[in-house]
Amino acid sequence: MRSLLTLRVRHGSADRQAGFTLFELIVVVCIVAIIAGILLNRLHLYEEAAEKAAMQQTAAAIKSALQMRVASYIISGRDNEIEKLRNENPVSWLQEKPADYAGEFYADAYARVRPGSWYFDLTRRELIYVINLGDNFMPGPDARKWVRYRVRIGYEEAPERGGPPRKVLSAVSFAPVQPYAWF
Repeated sequence: MRSLLTLRVRHGSADRQAGFTLFELIVVVCIVAIIAGILLNRLHLYEEAAEKAAMQQTAAAIKSALQMRVASYIISGRDNEIEKLRNENPVSWLQEKPADYAGEFYADAYARVRPGSWYFDLTRRELIYVINLGDNFMPGPDARKWVRYRVRIGYEEAPERGGPPRKVLSAVSFAPVQPYAWF
């Protein structure tokens, strides 16, 4: 009889250990909620970093296309046409337009263009990227969340024998118009 009583006591304590208490369940839910909150915060940060990387990749592709175009002009002896590159839309140099390219606009289209898109400002002759996720973006002096790019062409004076110095191409770049910080 004694062994039967002992068995019942052990069996009763096993039932109490089988599930969670309300307190344990609340603790687990709180821990999961904190981890989910941290994960979502980090996810937003990674999305913003991915947007920055995509913008920089598009700008790098345009820089490469610009260098190829300049080299093509120099090789074919059309150095005098390099100056025209300042006024061209750099997106036209790419084999494919970026998926986030909105088009060409006159005047200030900043408010009309969807965030996360590029557009070419026909008035300023600038390629502009409107930032979508800019929590870590610090704009330049104009305080807008955009990055403006422009083609810059530099010349140096080279001495010429027996004549006035001539201008020689020294640099061609595709660079931001004003400084910015992103991360």
